[in-house]
Amino acid sequence: MSFPGGKLSSKWTKLTFCFLFFLPLLYPFLLKPGEQLYSDHLGKFILGESVGRNGFLSGNLVLPSRDFDPEGNYCPTECIRIGQELISPFPAALGYVYAVFLPWSGILGVYVATSILILLSFLFLSILWDWDPIYLGILALASPFLINGYFFPDVGIASFLFLAGCFLFLRSGNSSSLVKFIISGFICASSAWFRIESIVFPLSFIFFLSIYKFSNVEERRKILGYSLGFLTGVGLLLWIQFVLYGHPLGPRFSFNQPTMFLFPWKKWKIYAGLLIANPNRIGFFGYTPGFLIVLLFFIYYIFFKKNPFKKDNASKISNKDLFVYSGLAAFMVLVISAPNDGIIDFGSRYLHLSLPAFTGMFLIMLENLGQKFRKIVKILLFSILLYSVYISFSYTQILAKYGKKTTKLNAIYLEQKPDLVVVQIRTYSQILGKYFFQTPSVWLMREGHIKNFFSKNKPEQFRKILFIQSKASILENLNDSDPFLKNKYYESISQTLGPDFKKVWSENKEDVLIFSMERKK
Repeated sequence: MSFPGGKLSSKWTKLTFCFLFFLPLLYPFLLKPGEQLYSDHLGKFILGESVGRNGFLSGNLVLPSRDFDPEGNYCPTECIRIGQELISPFPAALGYVYAVFLPWSGILGVYVATSILILLSFLFLSILWDWDPIYLGILALASPFLINGYFFPDVGIASFLFLAGCFLFLRSGNSSSLVKFIISGFICASSAWFRIESIVFPLSFIFFLSIYKFSNVEERRKILGYSLGFLTGVGLLLWIQFVLYGHPLGPRFSFNQPTMFLFPWKKWKIYAGLLIANPNRIGFFGYTPGFLIVLLFFIYYIFFKKNPFKKDNASKISNKDLFVYSGLAAFMVLVISAPNDGIIDFGSRYLHLSLPAFTGMFLIMLENLGQKFRKIVKILLFSILLYSVYISFSYTQILAKYGKKTTKLNAIYLEQKPDLVVVQIRTYSQILGKYFFQTPSVWLMREGHIKNFFSKNKPEQFRKILFIQSKASILENLNDSDPFLKNKYYESISQTLGPDFKKVWSENKEDVLIFSMERKK
């Protein structure tokens, strides 16, 4: 069905749809890329810059602090040591994307390109759902699909590749070339270069296609072609990662591995953070509680209304519906095997690729509502979605404010002009932002780390050292008038640096204590 026909009947509906469709292009203005260089985002920037400085031959992190910390024990960004190299746990493929854009467009180019990929993802999904404004409205405003895809470029790129491959498969007729189906499977597999968990979604799709459609000779050819392309793509990825990192699932899997294989009954905190919320982050259903109702309906629907063991059902189910079912099934598999993302970060990005399927299942649920209470239930469901729209708006605002806050921290670095930056929590390396490669920085979390680092690197070689201390570690002993009293971290610094260093500047912020220690001339 071609745009703007079908369900876009009125002028206002068309205008609303166009606004939703082009909403990704507003995000570089709402969340300015130059203000997003902190935490994981700074780590991805560091990886991309390192790939470029290595001439695209290696992902070995180029850190200004390597001369002071060759073993990488105090790496200021997340890193894994493999042989003689310090490797980022973020996808190497993402580093190459950053490295392509950074020299000529800076960080802005990365986020603009990601915005365009999200818009194209909207295009694929809108065509598949006959330009349904309700589908796009739920996905864009009442789910974290847009904010996740933009804010985390690896998520945006991975979802684009997966959806592009699925779109190619679903829009190809039975008479299409076998090569087309192979390419569609290969494109879906390519998403795993950016998010390793995305492997689960094409596997689940193949599983559902095989259960419902494999007996159909024409469909069997499509399924085999898609499966061959997917297995070829995944096999290539696993082989390359094994050669480079010694593990087929790569550095991110190694980074998360300790919590991957815990028994489910030992992962309640992870599940709670992933699905509902934890003290620092909101989870998948915490963001979109309406999707919990969708999940419960799906379980009833798949076992009682579309039972795969009833042959009569198979011919009535479209491949698009199987795409929806497989996305929710993959969601449940990923939740059970969830790593520590539920505790340390925003849970929905780990489950991001299931969002189009949840939205599609929401529409199926609406179609299957009983006539008696249809209007009341619809009002209730859309009221719940309005809460999620509010969350989307609030979350964007929070991220924008936090981005501006980090920009102000960058200004402190420029004012102080230190020779070394010491952070107690890695997140606070954000003070360097785009200036990260100008000054060495190290992560010294405990008093023992301070003594060990400066025993190997004589303090006399530094004129000024800027320290960023987390106030969470000193809250119990914090003296509002003088936060340096009974401050063990500061005491350890003073003792280790010796009497030649004096505190010349400090700023007591909401969550950090920042101060400069300068050597006497």
